Amino acid sequence: MKGYALASVMLLLSCGGDKLHTSQGDASREEAGVLDGWTEVSPAPGAPDSGVASDGGGVSPGTSFAPCANGGVPPYSLACTGLYADIATKTVASGVRFYQPAVPLWSDNSQKMRWIQIPPGTQIDASNPSEWAFPVGTKVWKEFSRDGKRIETRLFQKVDNGPPPIWHHTTYAWTADESAAFSSGGGDIQLDSDGGTYHIPIPAECDKCHNGRTDHLLGFEQVSLGLQGAQGLTLPELAKEGLIAPVPTMLQSTIGDDGTGAAAPALAWIHINCGVTCHNANSNATAYGVKMHLRLDPMLLDGRPVTVSDFDTLKTTIGALATSPAWVSPVHWTRIVPGDPSKSLLVQLISNRGKNNPAKGQMPPIASLVVDTVDVAKVVDWVSKMSAVQTIDGGLDAGAEATVGTNQDAQSDGTTGDAAGDAPTDAAPRGQ
Repeated sequence: MKGYALASVMLLLSCGGDKLHTSQGDASREEAGVLDGWTEVSPAPGAPDSGVASDGGGVSPGTSFAPCANGGVPPYSLACTGLYADIATKTVASGVRFYQPAVPLWSDNSQKMRWIQIPPGTQIDASNPSEWAFPVGTKVWKEFSRDGKRIETRLFQKVDNGPPPIWHHTTYAWTADESAAFSSGGGDIQLDSDGGTYHIPIPAECDKCHNGRTDHLLGFEQVSLGLQGAQGLTLPELAKEGLIAPVPTMLQSTIGDDGTGAAAPALAWIHINCGVTCHNANSNATAYGVKMHLRLDPMLLDGRPVTVSDFDTLKTTIGALATSPAWVSPVHWTRIVPGDPSKSLLVQLISNRGKNNPAKGQMPPIASLVVDTVDVAKVVDWVSKMSAVQTIDGGLDAGAEATVGTNQDAQSDGTTGDAAGDAPTDAAPRGQ
């Protein structure tokens, strides 16, 4: 396998924020040289000796590393994080639980696995259904693969309740033979499997998404674990095992319909790809300033009709003019034009990559090179079926029916599919 020299992939960067912190122990690593495609780096004091390779974001096969003692938080090696009882066989440790959200975040066709470890004897605080608080010691891992080959595994570990809550996080790049994974500062790597490029996020990119929640975890939340299709440690399972308090009044979530017969899958996809991270009412969220709120309220997901008056996703998009300068001039875009996806900014941005398109941009603005054609089609279908009754700004005409569709007899089954509109151009890297 050909090696690609990318020193930046394995150089650890330190996050300067006071809420999220990247691995500190290896921040002083320096590139020592490049030989035959392998990048050799000298370790920081106290860190294990290593030969770092950029071949798939990995490390030289056969490299010896010190045991996990004095590994720091987070440790340099994935093997020391507690995810695996045996990393050689990929045997997950006892107490580490698999979970899968009902609607996964789009990550350019990457395959993903997710695990969480909640410290024994503790509970998730669900007093605010939209902003869960996790006990100190909680760890969450997310593994990314392409064509069946592991590329990176991300770790978030809570170390202090604050305020503000403090989490340490880092990304581990796998060796070419998948025998080990070591902390990475992020960067682009070339994939031999398909000749494409894979981007391991730098710490600042992670923070832009994860700051959208007060306690920073994104995909492990009431909507994603309560909708039909969630697997593993779901919302009902959390309640059954006494891992959450107070127990939510609704353990099964159902997104209703707005008269189009197409709202549920579109709203679910927009929620996880846009609302959970950047476009929500949390003042720390990257796109908070544009006041487009696309996160679903779990207390409204009892199958009730989806209306402009109740659901922020409709209220802040339908007939609403964009506010970001990039989409005010020379063309002042409308976020959603009912019945016309081609004139709807949200649809145009999620349907394109790069700037050679009518909206001259894309969403997410970085870290995605491939359009999620299957799920974007569900959003297009939803907008296409909306009624054309609207005002120029501020949503549907006040005299119109609360539902927005033309197919008033259509019923949603509450299921969802696997997207973002008006926001600053650096608003939403991929994360959870």
